[in-house]
Amino acid sequence: MPRDLRKGLKRWLVEGIARRQHRPRLSAAQVRALPLRRILVVRQHNQMGDMVCATPAFRALRAAWPGVELGLVCAPVNWEVVRNNPDLSRVFVFDKRRLQDLGRLRRELRAFRPDLALVLNSVSFSVTSVLIALASGAPHLVGGDSRPFGWDISRHLYACELPSQPDVDRPAVAHSLAPLAALGITTSDLRTVVVPAPAEEAAAVGLRAAAAGTGAAWLLHPGAGKRQNLWPAKSFAAMARRAAASGVPVLVLQGPADGPVLTAFAAALAGTPAAERERITILPRQSVGVCAALLGRADRFLCNDTGLMHVAGAVGTPTLALFGPTDPVLWKPPSAAVQALRAAGGRLEALDEAVVWEAWRRLPSRQAGTV
Repeated sequence: MPRDLRKGLKRWLVEGIARRQHRPRLSAAQVRALPLRRILVVRQHNQMGDMVCATPAFRALRAAWPGVELGLVCAPVNWEVVRNNPDLSRVFVFDKRRLQDLGRLRRELRAFRPDLALVLNSVSFSVTSVLIALASGAPHLVGGDSRPFGWDISRHLYACELPSQPDVDRPAVAHSLAPLAALGITTSDLRTVVVPAPAEEAAAVGLRAAAAGTGAAWLLHPGAGKRQNLWPAKSFAAMARRAAASGVPVLVLQGPADGPVLTAFAAALAGTPAAERERITILPRQSVGVCAALLGRADRFLCNDTGLMHVAGAVGTPTLALFGPTDPVLWKPPSAAVQALRAAGGRLEALDEAVVWEAWRRLPSRQAGTV
């Protein structure tokens, strides 16, 4: 079936389902007054950085309804980011590529028995999230206005519509909180949260012990989810060589799509003196939780604008984040430990290696608590 036809059929089907819903409308004040015991937040988007930026919203919901059980539905890529979040009581995972799991998810959500399902839009509108909210059986559905995204769903489906802004027009954490502000729910605590599991902490200790050198390591991640956000791999290799030459151990992290970048990075290390090369350890791909635990112990971190930048901000790692076309005013983590360096004209290849080295070298050391 042609893609346009599939999309048209999907729109017709989902909007038809929405029009058949007859739910009583609630004002923001009425939503806040609901005697809720369990809330289900549905945020099915795949972007890891966006999920980290949403963690203050979970804190705000917990404060608005003290004692409530707060559940979250997320995509598999974000499970490790949120599974130990102190504000969440349950995390449900759904892979939309496996529609056969929808029945299993529906049973789990019905057993949870949410009183309210809250669909939190990000920079896109997720029809899958809407269907999950419906499948939960929650008597009250609240979510963002779908019309800015080209769908006529929300006015039929939601008891209370929240404002939507497809474009990030404020720092990402504030953008995630903005829909809740329409309900009178907010927080002044904008810290993001990622908590590694004890096994992940132990794995991080083992990885550091197996790597060369002593003392707190300097970490870097030359990859990024978007090609336009990549500073050249050879330039990252130059930073690793400089750090190793100064006597510090360097650990290199990688993500699932970083194969070509890591190949170029390794090739750029050719010719590095043996004494320096042995201080540089390219780690095999690790889970997000293990990366978070490694970052939590690192002296400092160098990365592009990508998901691990947000993880580093959440665990308080002194970080230099390199920005090209994206605006650090919007996307830099709120942590004061993260500093941004943006390329002139948005062209990352224009960033001078000497400038990056000086900015990275001059970051305040984490020192206490590192291994």
